[in-house]
Amino acid sequence: MKLKPHSFSLLALILSVFCLLSGCTSPPGSDVYRLKQTGDDVGRVMTRYRNLVAFGGTVTTAQQQQVSAAYDAYQQAFNQAVQDAHSNYDAPTPDNVKALANQVISLVSALH
Repeated sequence: MKLKPHSFSLLALILSVFCLLSGCTSPPGSDVYRLKQTGDDVGRVMTRYRNLVAFGGTVTTAQQQQVSAAYDAYQQAFNQAVQDAHSNYDAPTPDNVKALANQVISLVSALH
């Protein structure tokens, strides 16, 4: 069957309207948390933390030690995940790295 040019346009219009009305979703797997995003998220939080400490924020020695230990554990797990993914930062973030990243983020967020 050969489509005429106007038939193709009509089909494209119908599909567009259908997507708008039904709420098109991303393809499966696109909501996977990637190593790059994990690294960026933790990096932003750690920059904020370092600025807080550098500019005299109220952070106790115990809190600094806690953040440092959590960040070191995260960094070690993250580096291992990157190595396991053969430096593919688009690879999914392993659950253990997500948990450690969330711990770092929670500790730093509690300081504000």
